Amino acid sequence: MAKIGKNKYVRYLLLKESEKLAPHLPETIGFSQSALWEMLSKYSHVILKPVIGQRGKGIIKVSSMDSETYEIHSELEKTLIRGKNETYEYLLTKIGNQSYMIQYRIALAEINGCPIDLRVMVQRKKIEDPWKVTGKAVKVAGSGFIVTNNERSNGTILSVKEAMEQLSINKQTKRKILKKIDQVTIDAVEVLTQYMPNHRAFGFDIGIDNTNHIWIIEANRSPMVSHFKKLSNQRQYERIMRYKKGE
Repeated sequence: MAKIGKNKYVRYLLLKESEKLAPHLPETIGFSQSALWEMLSKYSHVILKPVIGQRGKGIIKVSSMDSETYEIHSELEKTLIRGKNETYEYLLTKIGNQSYMIQYRIALAEINGCPIDLRVMVQRKKIEDPWKVTGKAVKVAGSGFIVTNNERSNGTILSVKEAMEQLSINKQTKRKILKKIDQVTIDAVEVLTQYMPNHRAFGFDIGIDNTNHIWIIEANRSPMVSHFKKLSNQRQYERIMRYKKGE
């Protein structure tokens, strides 16, 4: 196994080994020409991501429109290209010499036509302490963007309560979803801790699809906490900062 470091694909592979977590991980493989066509024939919509990246930079959505036409969606730009070779060559101009991975594009829940996901913070005060879920915030993509990252898409941050109300999810279903998110993220940090024993914080991007299934979109080893500072209620942010300081 490659060094875990900043490599998101390596973290995915580690999590995928867990029987409990495998059903919550969208299929992801390393980028190559053959892998691209294999994934597109399987799913029609895929996401290309740098294996070492942050804040949503460099993410590209590729959609199969028909047998020979593909839509490339990057930032706010959409480009239609005809032909497999032409599409692949165009993607190479976007990717450059970075290492990329290809991920099944989850049909995420949406608010006002914009995809959402949750940033879930899981922390421990000291390395001998148990892991705790210390915060959940909902990221809403800006109009026309594929990424929910606030800095790249000019989206909004909502509390879980606000988001669930806008999604018309009832209290009982909400409780089940949140309980499952807690379980999945705690299971995930316990796997990652085996390889990063001195780590004290992870941030997970968690997706919910239209069947309320929970997906781990990404596991972040150095998560930003600014999302929580944007919520009107600062209790989660304050708790996250206390944990960060080991208090």
